[in-house]
Amino acid sequence: MELRHLRYFIAVAEELNFRRAADRLHVSPPTLSEQIRDLEDALGSRLLERDTARVRLTGPGEVALERARRVLEATESLTTATREAAGGKRGVLRIGNTSKIGHMFLPACLNLFREKYPEVEIVLAETGMAEQEISRNNGNIQLAFRITKGTDELTMPGIRQLVVYRQPLGMISNSSHRLARCRRVSLDDVFGERLLAIELPGNPSHAKSLTEIFHARGFRKFSMQKVNSYEAFIALIAGGQGVSLVPKGTHRIASHNLAWRPLREDGDDLVTRMAAIWHEKENSPLVANFISVIKDWMHDQNVRSDRRRKRTGRAGTNRQGRVVVR
Repeated sequence: MELRHLRYFIAVAEELNFRRAADRLHVSPPTLSEQIRDLEDALGSRLLERDTARVRLTGPGEVALERARRVLEATESLTTATREAAGGKRGVLRIGNTSKIGHMFLPACLNLFREKYPEVEIVLAETGMAEQEISRNNGNIQLAFRITKGTDELTMPGIRQLVVYRQPLGMISNSSHRLARCRRVSLDDVFGERLLAIELPGNPSHAKSLTEIFHARGFRKFSMQKVNSYEAFIALIAGGQGVSLVPKGTHRIASHNLAWRPLREDGDDLVTRMAAIWHEKENSPLVANFISVIKDWMHDQNVRSDRRRKRTGRAGTNRQGRVVVR
């Protein structure tokens, strides 16, 4: 028994006339009759009563018609789903290590992606070492986001990246902190305060970066309180327990009781980059489609930035705040 037998049987059952059913199927009536007999032999039941006057369904034929329709509907659904999955329109996309500053762009990208690909399920998962997860290329994490400073590049072979945006580091503090009254602060100002840093299990990047920034400028001996969660870090900052350095915009998604001030100093190590990373052998169209959506978002942000500059009459490009499309 093949699917064509079911299609032929459904046509006859709906038309109750072999000639009309044959015309509908573009086959000859003898061929159609033979296919129906083959189906009846395969099922071991007579499905149609036919004589020179009329054709009607038997009891087994009525049951067979209902089931045959279900089988063809399921087959068509399977075919559609498979084709959509091959085109990245259906399936599961696993994104890792979204980080807190991912909230600056990720919700917008997720909304754009859902508008284009509503049947794709997205799973977000935190992972300590995004590069290692991606390098395994085992499907657990297909796409991840990593934060780097300055001109740091990925050194792990086999991983591709797209820099989504750059943001300058600045001081974050309680909004009533004395430094929050300044338009800009220096690293020397920050150095004189109690310094807080995030050090997650397996991912000491924030604490390590702050240490390197201060060491590079001659600040050797300083105390740093390390906390093991983003939530604890923000609670301590908002509670006036210290200050830290974070990318621009972090305070807006964390608490109303926070202030962010730009630094007086410049330097590549004082610029944070957010990059999407994926394995070079990752061939899932889901990943390719999500990267395309990110690029669309980046283009839209650049267009809006250009419009704002024109309205305010400012020339030039803010290299640190402008997203980068490659």
